[in-house]
Amino acid sequence: MKRIGTVNLADMLMKIIFCTLHVRRSTQAISLAAGCLAAALPLHLRQSCLLIDAFPEQTDQEILASILTSNPDIVCFSVYVWNRQRLIHLAKQLHEQRPQLYLIAGGPEATGDPSGLSAAAPWSALVHGEGEAALAGLITALSVGLPDRPLPGVTLMLESGPLSGDEHCPHNLNNAPSPWLSGMLKPEPEGGVLWEVARGCAFSCDYCFEARGHAGVRSIDRQRLENELELFIKSGISQIWILDSTFNYPPERGIALLELLIDKAPHLHYHLEAKADFIDRHTASLLGELNCSVQLGLQSIHEQVLKTIHRPLDLNVLAEKVHLLEAEGIIYGFDLIYGLPEDNYNGFKESLDTVLSFSPNHVHIFPLSILPGTRLAQQRDRYGIEAQQEPPYELISSNNWTVEEMELCRRLAATVDIFYNTGRAVAFFPAILHSLQIQPSVLFEDFFKWALQQPEIDYENLLTTSNWSADDVYRMLQGYLCHQLQKTGQGHLTSVFLDLLCYHFHYAETLLGEELWPPTDDKLLEMDSWETPLQRSNKCRLAPFAYEILDLLEMEDMQLDEIADLFRPVGSVALFMRRDNEVFCESLGEEMLLLLKQSNGSLSPKDIFAGSVSETTGVELVQFAASEGLLQPVP
Repeated sequence: MKRIGTVNLADMLMKIIFCTLHVRRSTQAISLAAGCLAAALPLHLRQSCLLIDAFPEQTDQEILASILTSNPDIVCFSVYVWNRQRLIHLAKQLHEQRPQLYLIAGGPEATGDPSGLSAAAPWSALVHGEGEAALAGLITALSVGLPDRPLPGVTLMLESGPLSGDEHCPHNLNNAPSPWLSGMLKPEPEGGVLWEVARGCAFSCDYCFEARGHAGVRSIDRQRLENELELFIKSGISQIWILDSTFNYPPERGIALLELLIDKAPHLHYHLEAKADFIDRHTASLLGELNCSVQLGLQSIHEQVLKTIHRPLDLNVLAEKVHLLEAEGIIYGFDLIYGLPEDNYNGFKESLDTVLSFSPNHVHIFPLSILPGTRLAQQRDRYGIEAQQEPPYELISSNNWTVEEMELCRRLAATVDIFYNTGRAVAFFPAILHSLQIQPSVLFEDFFKWALQQPEIDYENLLTTSNWSADDVYRMLQGYLCHQLQKTGQGHLTSVFLDLLCYHFHYAETLLGEELWPPTDDKLLEMDSWETPLQRSNKCRLAPFAYEILDLLEMEDMQLDEIADLFRPVGSVALFMRRDNEVFCESLGEEMLLLLKQSNGSLSPKDIFAGSVSETTGVELVQFAASEGLLQPVP
């Protein structure tokens, strides 16, 4: 085997590139692994590091150019299920263009499938397991001349063949430099950060790679966490994704973390992952003091299925713990997996119907992947598993699952993501189920069939849920609900349903939008507010309703057929705005509605009212709207 990257790097000032190919562009697209690896290098080597972010929509030429522009000596890639094939292709092209480059692959794929990955591309070395200490050892060795001797946690690709040291390189997490405090990663104002507070997992689920190689959980030093949190606060970030697969195990560890968050930064929004069994009243109470969302990794509701994958949970315990979260007003969601051993399509539908009976804020559904290195990957014969040989390694069929059933679940997963998650259906979903007298899974099956009958929708487009915006889904749900109500002889409820849908759509969009604050100066109040054209702020929304919206909101505990019998559709228009993280919905009077609707930057209030109200009344309306930030001067 020819040695890759034969250039002598000893006594050179090495240029080291860490290239991260993310899943997609988002606030979570942060090169945390690269930052940790770079921060762990000796200072003189760390100073020559550059972190590069790459994204799927970029061409190979764009990504290669971003790497080669810096004329690097070493290029490091973290290889995951979602980017393995693309990174292999990029590594081959890098080697063709710069044969002297030293190419290093690490990450879960280098640990779970080292032989397959090493054979797929001209890597110079693979780093296994936790990479900080192993990579630091490798690059330090390179800086003084590459030894032909084993290095812990590393496989060297030599002319004579692969040379591997110990499987893992010990790494002291307590002494590990912080990627944030070292400056390798910089928090962006108003952005979000990935915050690692612990590593490992106390559990050993058959399908998961998280606990392989290191048993148990290791928490990061509290003083480092406090320092990082203070940095985040000073940087003005808005949200934190806490990286801890089960932050609340054991409960006292989770309680200590929550107390730190409440003490230092209760104003930030936190995303956490928890195991339902270990939620107690104290934990729920502390969560209730934070602005947060909690994701519960349930996977299935069936005792036998969970026992088979070594993830037991009592459904009665689940209900008890979820009610603790609900009592504190905490936003929570569930994870489900289809394709698990001992489960089947009907069983998965039961899991879906059960979790939706709790009215979670969202439900994430995944197909089972047979990841290299996991216990399930070693039990293929036992369960008759046929799975993809390349990433993402998804199950194709098994003793319990046919190809057709896996596809039906794929449809269900897409429909839940579109209808329930993107459609923000949690608030109105129970009313739909009550009126249509239907189980959630059956409703989703029907919705998928209806959507395919629409001329602008095809099968693959419907399954590609990332293509669907909230606006797209809102319009589709309007069409589907009208269809269903007419089909079931409940056409008289259409206007009530559409109003309910409209309210929750605009509420959610406002909640996710910018806050509207009163102006900080009196510029608008000092000008001639009667004859000067004004414009409505784009931080507020106007939404028309068939009914008086305030009547509907006051009767939200009533069934929709009761509301339709009690009220007449007299019509209203509501103003939506957000201030101090609270959404306000106000029904507008005729004069204020006219003013806000017509203030488009070209008409003055005098033109808008055209004698329908006196100047005194009009100016009062203008000044009130201006003082609330609803009207603004034309730039």
